[in-house]
Amino acid sequence: MSLTFIRAKPLQALKLGSVLGALGFGIASVAGLLPGDGLDGFLVLAFFPMVLALVIGAEALLAGYRLARADDPGSRLRSRPRYTAVRAFEVVATLGAPGAFYVLIVEIGGEVAGPGAIGLLFYGVGLGLLAFGAVALRTAVELYDHHRNRPVSERVRGGSKT
Repeated sequence: MSLTFIRAKPLQALKLGSVLGALGFGIASVAGLLPGDGLDGFLVLAFFPMVLALVIGAEALLAGYRLARADDPGSRLRSRPRYTAVRAFEVVATLGAPGAFYVLIVEIGGEVAGPGAIGLLFYGVGLGLLAFGAVALRTAVELYDHHRNRPVSERVRGGSKT
C-alpha cells in the first residue's frame, strides 16, 4: 500500500490494517504461536466484526447523508456501478455478519453445552471472515481506483510529486 493512498484514504488504510491485525492475531493464537489455548483467536475473529460494523455503519450513514444532499444522487450512483455494488456489499456483509451472529445466539436462547458453543463460535468466525473479506475487497477497489486516477508524474518512479 503506497503512502499516497494512506494519505488520500486514511479510513480505508486503517480498516485494512485493523482487519489484518485481527486476522494475524487470530491465526497466530489458533496456531499456538501465542500463549493460551487458541480460544482467544477464535473470539477475536468472531467478535471483532462488531467493531467494524460500527465504523462502517457510521461511514455509510455519512455517505448516505452526502448522497442525499447532492444535486443528482442517481447520476452519482450510476456513474460507478461496480464501486457502488462493492460498497453496498461491504455495508451489507459487515452489518449483516454480526447481526446474523447475534440473531443466532438469541434464537438458541439459553446456555449451550461445550461442543455446541464451539460450533456456534465457528459460525461467528465464518461470518467474521465474510466481513473481513468485504472490507478487503472494498480496500482493493479503492486502491485500484487511487492508482488508476493518479497523475502520470506520481506513477513514474522518480517523477516529481506535487
